[in-house]
Amino acid sequence: MRNIWIYVVGGMVVIGAIVSIKGVIGENENSQNAARNQAAATANAAPAKVEAPKPDASFDKVEITKDDFVLGKDSAPVTLVEYASLTCPHCAQFHQNTLPGIKKEFIETGKVKLVYRDFPLDQLALSGSMIARCAGRDRYFAFIDVMFAQQATWARDTNPLTALSRIARLGGMSQAEFDACIKNRKIADAVVQQRLDGDKKFGINATPTVIINGKRYSGGLTLEQFRAVVAPLLK
Repeated sequence: MRNIWIYVVGGMVVIGAIVSIKGVIGENENSQNAARNQAAATANAAPAKVEAPKPDASFDKVEITKDDFVLGKDSAPVTLVEYASLTCPHCAQFHQNTLPGIKKEFIETGKVKLVYRDFPLDQLALSGSMIARCAGRDRYFAFIDVMFAQQATWARDTNPLTALSRIARLGGMSQAEFDACIKNRKIADAVVQQRLDGDKKFGINATPTVIINGKRYSGGLTLEQFRAVVAPLLK
């Protein structure tokens, strides 16, 4: 629930005799030089330090099971557990704006491992989660990434299941496999159970919610906030 453009205008009017004009030009040049110096100083200034937000809950143990979908090295010292819904706009923002930086800086370097858990907010999100699971572990995160990236298209389609099936086919799933997956009660029950467990064990009531080494942050974090939270855990 978090997960910006600048416009510049300016102008100048010069009036008077030659001496006055020279004076105005001189003052204008001084003003421009001062503006350039200020801009350079701003550009070279160190970015403002972001303080780590306080968690809204803490847990002694967050167990990772063989059924979890994990991205990153098992030996990573920091575990990031994310609860998300595939139809949640804030989750999509987190996956598009924050998670790429986390992957590059922390997951790919072996510092953090991501555990993604389903917390579907509606039937359509449940269907999407089922399709990602039916795709198999090798393609699971690719399907999750695509569904978040194209959320505004498929989730708002007049026939969202048909739109979802197109994504599945592009990912290598046949229409028959898609239809069978949507009807698979066992997979549906597993997704629903993960949501129920998130609610019961960790009090998840908003998406996205992340748990970092047992500390819960409802609503997700920005990349800067994530850096601030993780920095002391990596010392």
